[in-house]
Amino acid sequence: MKKALITGSFDPPTKGHLDLIKKCAKLFEETVVLVSVNSGKTYMFPLEKRLEMLRAMCAGISGITVDHFDGLVGEYAGKNGIDVIVKGARNGSDFEYETMLDRVNKTVCSINTIIIPSAPEYEHISSTSAREMIIHGGNKDAFLPEEVIRLI
Repeated sequence: MKKALITGSFDPPTKGHLDLIKKCAKLFEETVVLVSVNSGKTYMFPLEKRLEMLRAMCAGISGITVDHFDGLVGEYAGKNGIDVIVKGARNGSDFEYETMLDRVNKTVCSINTIIIPSAPEYEHISSTSAREMIIHGGNKDAFLPEEVIRLI
């Protein structure tokens, strides 16, 4: 497998996201980090800002490209020669949810998903908790990469 896809809303991108991206950069020749647009979600940061944060965060990592798509992830994967979708899981609930999405994506485009457990130091980090730190002036350093903090 040469080309992987990491997808999410990245609102905002966290240290956990960065850890997953770095792991994929070591495993695959090319990894696309895809900001997927969910019409049912309200975002703290507009799409362009999330893309800017991801590009800054991934600037020094070889083989990483950042893109966005407003549609089914399986469609994007099929149109762009993606070999596998990679998702991170912080806990059992994440694993169950990603397993369900794997079945959906197999139906759409017959693509497999690899689920990589979060490193223990990132298990408590989510975009939701990072947004709370931003809103309430908490310790953003523990949740967000330096490049993302600079752009907020």
